[in-house]
Amino acid sequence: MTNVSSVELGQLKTGIVIPAFQAESTLTQVLDPLLRLTSPDRIIVVDDGSTDGTLQLAESKQVMTVRHPINKGKGAALMTGLLWARSNGWEWAVTLDADGQHATDDLKKFLSVAPSPDTGVVVGTRSIVGTKMPLHRRISNSLSTWIVSKLAGTAVFDAQCGYRAYRICIIDVFPQEGRFEWEAQALILCCRNGHGVEQVPVQTLYSGEDSHIRLAHDTWRFLRMAGRLAWTR
Repeated sequence: MTNVSSVELGQLKTGIVIPAFQAESTLTQVLDPLLRLTSPDRIIVVDDGSTDGTLQLAESKQVMTVRHPINKGKGAALMTGLLWARSNGWEWAVTLDADGQHATDDLKKFLSVAPSPDTGVVVGTRSIVGTKMPLHRRISNSLSTWIVSKLAGTAVFDAQCGYRAYRICIIDVFPQEGRFEWEAQALILCCRNGHGVEQVPVQTLYSGEDSHIRLAHDTWRFLRMAGRLAWTR
């Protein structure tokens, strides 16, 4: 890990991790713009047990790929990608979703960030005012961010945004598996282990795409995680 706070992520060994499940219809629109900004060996797609052509499409773009034989959840896919990044000498990994709801142009903002030496995660912060984000998602995002900030002991800015940058050398503090609650838990554990969280403003894209979130099940998983961490605080 560098101790020079003025070094931008773009000057370090930084790559992109994309967890993907049943993403054949959207992955091209995510990968093509990224490949105009960076090389294929700086992108890894983690296919989380897809049964469509997600893996084959990623391979056709000549990016790095890893595949889970069965669906393990977004958190498990992220951890697989981060472990791969560590084994390949990356210092930071920018994560974004495969469904096209993250603006690839915002990658430039992450690469221009010069995080402080104690920062563990740089979080993309979305605006919820004046956007097409549905009301229930605005409420969910605001409430979960408040809960996670309380459990983390500091502001985490946007607990649900998957557009982030992780410092690779701290990933052992993160959960080894999980689904959509993983990203919130990672922020809490990052802060509880003495690492900071910074933010970068990112665009809010929403066009009514299908979500893999199962509302009742994943809400329960989040609340169970939050309750467990509140108890062990």
